[in-house]
Amino acid sequence: MAWTANFKQRLLARLSGWFIRLVAGTCRVSCHGHEVAAASRRNGQPLIYLFWHRHIFFVISQFQNSGARPLISLSQDGSLVSRVAERFGMVPIRGSSSRGGARAFLQLINCLKEEKSDVLITADGPKGPAREIKDGTIQLAAKTGASILPISWYSTRVKVLRRSWDHFLVPLPFGRVHFGFGRPMAIPDSRSGRDLSRVKQQLKGALDQLELEMIRRCQRQE
Repeated sequence: MAWTANFKQRLLARLSGWFIRLVAGTCRVSCHGHEVAAASRRNGQPLIYLFWHRHIFFVISQFQNSGARPLISLSQDGSLVSRVAERFGMVPIRGSSSRGGARAFLQLINCLKEEKSDVLITADGPKGPAREIKDGTIQLAAKTGASILPISWYSTRVKVLRRSWDHFLVPLPFGRVHFGFGRPMAIPDSRSGRDLSRVKQQLKGALDQLELEMIRRCQRQE
């Protein structure tokens, strides 16, 4: 029954939120490169924070009550993530390329241009393929003039869900989390397919390199 499924999802969202707060409260968190993002915001330019789907867990914690708007799919899994995000003071934008994409794209444009709010987007979307940059983020940046800023994290104590399509990361309590901010990337408004492919490769390289840097910082802690 619908009400039973809704109750279960609300309960799971509550438990997930509790677990995230437990982990965040017991972990030591070190941020790297945040001053670059802060400088961009002082210039009045909103940012598109881009990250791999596997990093959702600690992004929610790191950006709680920040005013940043996360883009979350309209799927059942997306509904759960949306409920958890709301528990951390976020106001999600719902939609993806396969469902509700046009409406979500217009909302994102309004957030960046009118509300001057930052947005949070998973680079490989809600369903993958893993580590494959979707076109929508690049089109959004070109349309609004907002810069794309890669973010990533890793922890000295982490569970990798290897059966998930993206090898989702779940940090464990009492670890050391390294959270990294990359450098903002401005996207030219170009219609060239070659340019789009080049930008996607640059963004993928930036995300992968930032993640590798956070992993290495964790390894030096052990």
